[in-house]
Amino acid sequence: MELFTNLRLKAGRYLLHKRLSSVRRMQQEFDLGKVKKVGILWDASFENDFKHLTAFNRQLAEMGKSVEVMAWIPGKSVPDRLTGLTYMKFLRKSDLNWAFLPVSEDAKEFIAGSFDLVLDINPSSVFQLSCLVALSSSPMKVGPDVTEEPEKTPYDLMIRTPRPFSIEFFLDQTMHYLSMISSPGTRA
Repeated sequence: MELFTNLRLKAGRYLLHKRLSSVRRMQQEFDLGKVKKVGILWDASFENDFKHLTAFNRQLAEMGKSVEVMAWIPGKSVPDRLTGLTYMKFLRKSDLNWAFLPVSEDAKEFIAGSFDLVLDINPSSVFQLSCLVALSSSPMKVGPDVTEEPEKTPYDLMIRTPRPFSIEFFLDQTMHYLSMISSPGTRA
């Protein structure tokens, strides 16, 4: 069974690589103050991190930014405390094709969304979430530095976090570095 899963995943990576050639991104200077819409990809396998995600969402809302969260749900049902949130959409196994590529309407809307910033809170490198961030045309993509091959990631900014992964630390560091590169005095 694992061999079949690995073959499907390899096919998914190949198909993703083919689709990436059509993604066009606007290269521009990043300014956190001008960000209006933020897309967050979250691996909800770590459900205890929800309180940090909620606090981060509140912080962004106070800054006048709209937030949309796409959460990967590894089980069959969405946990009760996540349902009813207007800013959160879900990606489940039933929303994937045979090659593990997201094909649901919510996933298509996320890819087509005009996000100024995409944050990938994906410490386990879940392929489905990696697909969404890679196919997004957002001018700034931020994710955790959890790979041995950083040149193969779709991120513009990678944040290294201590083991075990801490979403609170990751989000604090993300805001710190995004504020730093937004400042005209620190730009190269």
